Amino acid sequence: MSVLRHRIFLQIIADALRDLRSIRARAVLALIGVAIGTAAVIAMLHVGYNAKIAALRQFETLGVDLLAIFPSAGEPGSGQTMTLDAVLALPATQIGIGKVAAVVQSGVQLRAGRDNIPVTVLAATKDLYGLTKARLKEGRFPTDIDGFAPYAAIGVGIAATFEASAGKSIAVGDTIVASGQILTVIGLLQPAEPNVILNVDLDNAIVMPFLSARRFVSSPAITNVAARLSPGADDIKTAARVQTYFEQHMHGGSVNVQTARQIIRSLESQMRIYALLLLGIGTVSLVVGGVGVMNVMLMSVMERRQEIGLRRALGARRRDIRLMFLTEAFCLSLVGSVAGVAIGYVGGWFFAIGAGWRFEPAPTAIPLGLAMAFLVGLFFGIYPASRAARLDPIVALRAG
Repeated sequence: MSVLRHRIFLQIIADALRDLRSIRARAVLALIGVAIGTAAVIAMLHVGYNAKIAALRQFETLGVDLLAIFPSAGEPGSGQTMTLDAVLALPATQIGIGKVAAVVQSGVQLRAGRDNIPVTVLAATKDLYGLTKARLKEGRFPTDIDGFAPYAAIGVGIAATFEASAGKSIAVGDTIVASGQILTVIGLLQPAEPNVILNVDLDNAIVMPFLSARRFVSSPAITNVAARLSPGADDIKTAARVQTYFEQHMHGGSVNVQTARQIIRSLESQMRIYALLLLGIGTVSLVVGGVGVMNVMLMSVMERRQEIGLRRALGARRRDIRLMFLTEAFCLSLVGSVAGVAIGYVGGWFFAIGAGWRFEPAPTAIPLGLAMAFLVGLFFGIYPASRAARLDPIVALRAG
């Protein structure tokens, strides 16, 4: 019995494909509509998935155990709100902080030939290099031991800009002039990714010892603090403890603590919203294609009334007629969805390559494509199929 049913089902599929070939022009138009809708959904799915992967890969490179502390000023005239001693004492408090670095960011004008180039100076304590995974091309890092010495490490972006403007490259041992201050270059940094967590871009910065900030700012104030969680520390609890700690050790003002894991959670939440939005846009396109499928099937029912009547007269039941037209609608949707999945893959790949990402197929793309084919075929095919099944066989046979 099961073998017979299997053969009947295969015959129904074969008949459906033959009937679709007989209405080739209308079928192609419906296929194009379904393919475009499916391609839009699949391409957008790939784009969202690869954007998420690229962002998470960057966080993994920078470190998911990082956190940044940004002080805000207190009342006007209250002076420095965060002290260096309070920052450097954080690891000893055992509240979840392993390493910490205080940073004073300031903008200066770097003299390059006849040009003045606006650059960022990072006056930082020694642990900044480990926290940002900075690497040297040659020379050494400025450290706390250098005190007020006018020593600097140069990022590759600044070195390239300087060479383009001055016509010569920067080498270890050279002197440069920044806002009237003569600095000795003791290190050249290797390329590094901008650290969006710590708000540090080493490629486009001059790094100096923390105390050297006074060369550019008369009353330097800590602008941000880079830190790393202790192994096993909870980022949310640690952030709350850090805020409480600085409330007790700051002279007015407050701090904003931002952790890498919080950013990742926020990113994932935004990606879910983005994915739902894209899915909604793609669904609208798919509905348009589904309407085309329904139109093709309704026209097919009208043109094949005599065939339907003959099948009913020969013993076909209403459910057999319904299954026949549903199968045709499903086959039409399936072919369109398969084509749309292929186009969506190509579109997602092109977008990822253009954005500089490594393309990774979204794992839900193929299952979603097949599911869309089934839903479109069922939803937009059930009305024409039911209409065909309800035809009176005598009236259908008389139809000319």
